[in-house]
Amino acid sequence: MKNVKTYLQNYIDWIIRIGKIRFSLLGLLILGIYALIIQAGSTLLFTGDLKWGDIWRSVIFGLCSAPFVIYFFSVVIEKLELARQGSEKTLAQLKTLRMQDYQLNQEMNKKNLLLSREIDERAKAEQELTSALLHLEQEVRERRRIQLELEQSAHLLRSFFDASPDLVFYRGEDHRFLGANKAMEKLTGKKSEELKLLTPFDVYSERSAKKAIESDIQVSKEKKGLSYEQWLYYPDGRAACFEILKVPYYDKVSKQNIIIGFGRDITERTSYQEMIEKSSRDKTNMMTTISHELKTPLNGIIGLSRILLDGNLDEQQRNYLQTIKVSAVSLGHIFNDLVDLEKIETHRIELFNKACDFNNLLNDINNIASVMAAQKNLKFEMLLKNRLPDWIQVDPIRLNQVLWNLISNAVKFTPKGWVRLTVAKSGQDRLVFQISDSGIGIPQAELNNIFTMYYQVKSKDNMRALGSGIGLSVSKKIASLMHGNLSVESEENIGTTFTLDIAAPEIEKAVDISMAPSIGALNILLVEDIEVNIIVAKSILEKLGYHVDIAMTGAEALKKFYQNQYDLLLLDIQLPDMSGFDIAMTLRQQYENDEIDYLPPLVALTANVLNNKRHYLQQGMDDVLSKPLSLEALNLTLKQLFGEEQPLELAGIEEDIEEVLPAEVKTQQQSAVMAFDYPMLDELIELMGKENVMKSALLFEQLMPGYIEELTQHYQAYQQDRTLKTAVAEDAHKIKGAAASLGLNRIRDIAELAQHQDSPQWEEQIAVWIEVIQEEWRSSMTALKKWIANR
Repeated sequence: MKNVKTYLQNYIDWIIRIGKIRFSLLGLLILGIYALIIQAGSTLLFTGDLKWGDIWRSVIFGLCSAPFVIYFFSVVIEKLELARQGSEKTLAQLKTLRMQDYQLNQEMNKKNLLLSREIDERAKAEQELTSALLHLEQEVRERRRIQLELEQSAHLLRSFFDASPDLVFYRGEDHRFLGANKAMEKLTGKKSEELKLLTPFDVYSERSAKKAIESDIQVSKEKKGLSYEQWLYYPDGRAACFEILKVPYYDKVSKQNIIIGFGRDITERTSYQEMIEKSSRDKTNMMTTISHELKTPLNGIIGLSRILLDGNLDEQQRNYLQTIKVSAVSLGHIFNDLVDLEKIETHRIELFNKACDFNNLLNDINNIASVMAAQKNLKFEMLLKNRLPDWIQVDPIRLNQVLWNLISNAVKFTPKGWVRLTVAKSGQDRLVFQISDSGIGIPQAELNNIFTMYYQVKSKDNMRALGSGIGLSVSKKIASLMHGNLSVESEENIGTTFTLDIAAPEIEKAVDISMAPSIGALNILLVEDIEVNIIVAKSILEKLGYHVDIAMTGAEALKKFYQNQYDLLLLDIQLPDMSGFDIAMTLRQQYENDEIDYLPPLVALTANVLNNKRHYLQQGMDDVLSKPLSLEALNLTLKQLFGEEQPLELAGIEEDIEEVLPAEVKTQQQSAVMAFDYPMLDELIELMGKENVMKSALLFEQLMPGYIEELTQHYQAYQQDRTLKTAVAEDAHKIKGAAASLGLNRIRDIAELAQHQDSPQWEEQIAVWIEVIQEEWRSSMTALKKWIANR
């Protein structure tokens, strides 16, 4: 059926395609032929004869009517086909419209669904919006409340800053003021709004403004707070010292780093501090004066008794003199306690450890303690346990002071019976001293306070105090400095035992430093204004075979120095017209300016025990000796200055040798030789041999220019950047170690000063120290090599 429809459709399409005319003509032809065949066939079938006339009439009739029929048929077919095609198109359009309508319905359903959802969301959003508006309204109210509180806080803070007597200000990156409080307005004489257009140079002096700007830059660069003191001036000219504290702050609003500053007026505190410092200086000066004035007669007693004890005396005279000497020594120890008290209060007490002949120290203590005990009819005994060392590394003066305090107290508070000193070795490099007595003892309740400063144990009748309250406290402090401890055990009416445990390393010492060095006859100028001191010191020096000239004033000392040639100057510090330091600095300045050709060693001779050796070295001295003059200390100092053998450069050498050496060379060699550590060099030569020591000296001579160059470069860099001072100190430390290994004491000591970058005088003196090292090391090496070659 489908094929028939297809054929018919193809037929109709063919008719339409060839057109009505062509189809009519073709139909006419086909119909004519068809009619001819049918007429001929039917005639022949029914008549048995063909009658062509009838045939042609029938054909012609059919052909006459056929075109109209065919045409009409083709038109009908065409109309029907067109109608069918139109129907199909209409049907297709209807399908399309139906599909579109379906799609539109689907889209409409979706849109309706979306619209429904949107309506729900809008309803929800409206609810949320309503809630948000309520919340916003609450937040606005809260923000208004917070803003009001902030305004109140800012107003309160501003009021607080304005009411504060301290300066409050802040500046921007252009160093202009961004704000200030009333105190700052009062200081500058300008309102806060006026300050916002100004820099420190507009309100301060040039020096103060420069310091303010530099500190601002430092705070911004280092990102940390900075505190310093600065004097500023009010509009009326009144000066005030402020402690300024500056901190960095990054302002997110202005996008810049600002400096917030606070300033507290410390004028009164500064004045009070200066008053305290002046009081401390006055106290120190008073102690210095007392030291000088009280020790002057004491030195005479001790020195003259020592001289007289060396003479021919009968037994009674010797006992009297021994008692005088013991009493003077006792008085000296009491005075030392007072001096140490001042040192403890100013935190300046320190130790000076050196080689100590332990046997001699114990022997001296035994002799003095025996005399003290005998004066009260007490028995003193000293027990030595274990194998005690012959030589120890300790501060003998401090050790003697502590033992003296303990023995003196034991004798003082023992009415009858005995006092005992027991000495034993405790472990490696430690010694234990026990001072026991059969005295009145100390109550148990008092033992915890016995070492407290100014504390005095009361006797049973409360009528007298036991001790001054100073000696034991000082002894406790000294024991701690000796890396030890001082403890006590006691029972009333039975006795007391003090135990001193200290570090005292055993050392080897073969040289007897009490013997005078063989350095020949020295020509010495003694500058001293107290006659009794002159007698003591001159007697000791002349006994050693030295020639001594006396000057009692600074002017007389300078006059004699210019007129004569001396190998050594012993300078008292306190003179009527000038100090020994003034003499030393005058001579050194003249020597440096080539006004004099030769400068002998300058040694301070003083009764002042408040300052350490470094203080005297910084004041132009080569060394210091305390009064009363100790033979042991004197010999040790002479050995350090001149050595075991008299160098070629000293006075007293043969004239022919003196003529060979130029004055400048002799002067350089003299200065260098005085700076050698001869005992250490002798030990090096003994251990290594002279050739190896010389090689070490030559190696040092090769390396030293590099050390000096590196030190100079770092110092130049330090002048540009103050944070590089550590590099300078490290270079000085390197030079110090190298110089010390060859016994160059002068170079070592200067480098020692230069390596301590935290010392107060470092920044002021470092340039001088570097210059001294640069100028002196070559002459020191020249003299050292000559000395080694002559060994």
